[in-house]
Amino acid sequence: MPTTATDVLDMDTVAALRHAVLIISRRMRHQQEGTELSPSEAAVLGRISREGPVTPGALARAEHVQPPSMTRIVERLEARGFIRRDPHPDDRRQVLLRRTPEGEEFIERSRRLRTAWLADHVGRLDADQQRLLAAATPALSALADLP
Repeated sequence: MPTTATDVLDMDTVAALRHAVLIISRRMRHQQEGTELSPSEAAVLGRISREGPVTPGALARAEHVQPPSMTRIVERLEARGFIRRDPHPDDRRQVLLRRTPEGEEFIERSRRLRTAWLADHVGRLDADQQRLLAAATPALSALADLP
């Protein structure tokens, strides 16, 4: 039977984890190749890169934005040459959004920058803290994968 966070961790610890994740996430978001993408644009480009071709409607639902907002994000990414629209193979009324080679290069450069930034910051911790982070990584990954 699943336990609640308060069965193992006290609420102060959960709050500290939330705060740390929020700060790290915010700081890492700024580690991208150039500054031409907003956080929303970068998130959409990253999702298309990770998940492959997707319809604009499915993308809007996944990113929790309204379709008109997604339309504007898609138009900006398309104008930069990072994504393209292809006809949907089963529904001619729809399109599939795909990354372009330029979009994938941008994502890869940004991932390398973020990984280097995180490696540098983890390297500033003492060895015991680094070991604790390594041990916590599977749990953090599982947490990130929860719906």
